[in-house]
Parts: sequence; C-alpha cells; structure tokens
Amino acid sequence: MLLVTSFVGVAHAEEPPLEYADGVKACREFHEKNERELASWKKTQPATPYEYPHDDEVLGAPWGKFLKSIGEQWELVLATIIPHFGAQLRADTPAALITWPLQIPLGPAYTCSRKQGLFTVRDHRAHRAMLEPGIVSSNRGVGVFVRPGYRFIYQPSDWVVGAGGGLGTTIEVAGNREPFRASLGPELVIRFGHCCDPGYFTLAFRYDHYFAGEVKDIIAGSLGFVYF
Repeated sequence: MLLVTSFVGVAHAEEPPLEYADGVKACREFHEKNERELASWKKTQPATPYEYPHDDEVLGAPWGKFLKSIGEQWELVLATIIPHFGAQLRADTPAALITWPLQIPLGPAYTCSRKQGLFTVRDHRAHRAMLEPGIVSSNRGVGVFVRPGYRFIYQPSDWVVGAGGGLGTTIEVAGNREPFRASLGPELVIRFGHCCDPGYFTLAFRYDHYFAGEVKDIIAGSLGFVYF
C-alpha cells in the first residue's frame, strides 16, 4: 500500500498544474504572455545542428510517420471514427440512433489553459458550426439523415461540466417510410470534461419539427465522445 501511495504521489508531482484565463480579453492577453515567454525561452536554448530527415519506413512504406501521427492524436481519431449512440421517439415508435457530429469551432476563445512550464495554449471556443450525418433504425425501416446547425457551449475554467444549446435542421434523405424532408428544432447540450484539453463526452437532447411527412414531431437523445 505504501508503494502504491508513493507511486501515485510521484505521478501527481510530475504532472504540471494548469494555468487558466477566462474571458475573451483575458485569453487574448494569455496568448500574448505565452508568446513572450516562449520567445524568451528560445533565446536561452543552444543552437541545434541540422539533421537530414530520413523516411520512417515499415514494410517498405512510410507507415512509421503515419502510425506515429495517429498515436499522437488519438483523441481526434477516436472522436472522428466512433459514432454517438442514442434513441429517438417517432410518435409512439422508438428508434435506435447513431450519428457522427462534426464540429468547427468559431469566434474568439472564451476560456484558455496551458500546463505550467509549457507553451501550448488550449482554447475553448463557445461557438461552433455543426454537420452531423446519422442513421436511424426502427420498425418503420432504416433512415439516413444529415443535420447542419449551430451549437453554443459555455464552460468556465473551474467547471467540469459545460452546458449549452443549439439550433439546426435535420434533413431526412431516405428511409423510415417518409419523403425527403427537413425539420427545424433546438437542442440542449451537456459536455463532460475539464476545459481546455481536447477529449470530452457530450450528451445532447433534441426536438425536431418536420414540415412534411407522417410523423412531424420527433424527440431524440445521444451520447458520445468529441474532440472539442
């Protein structure tokens, strides 16, 4: 027990604490401070001789560099490949739901952080554009849809849960015995994870009102891993 406690203590001691800034102006000043400190640190470093790059080949192909880049960005790979799972209520009919919500952060940073002693600043941008393709399956059949929209997530540095909402249109392309149609509807979003390093879980609840078809009002919920 003493050995385990000592190991945990050393691990925590080696992990540098995080520094934060909240607000658009504070984040801008935080970035400027980081650039000044990085420039000052570079002046103290010895000159490094140039080394000619060699291909990192595996089985005769440059797989080494490719696999290394995947290992360094595993959060992005998982967030892109693994779908979100959820359910819909289409009138009185439940349906299984899988989606791939793709987000593009927009606007200024509202919260930012870096590990003490390092010069990589992570930003949280509350505004983001969404493009979410998905598949829904019920006793009405299998349907395919895509949802463009907007999402806002508010999360200060001392929150481990962020909250927000959004607005979008779900376009049902095929299936579910419905015509090609579009909806308009809001969503409620809860994001789990400490700002601002990448890698969060997002829980989303959504209401869609369609302007055509048999079932016009649909409620849905989903949970999954996201990068931002």
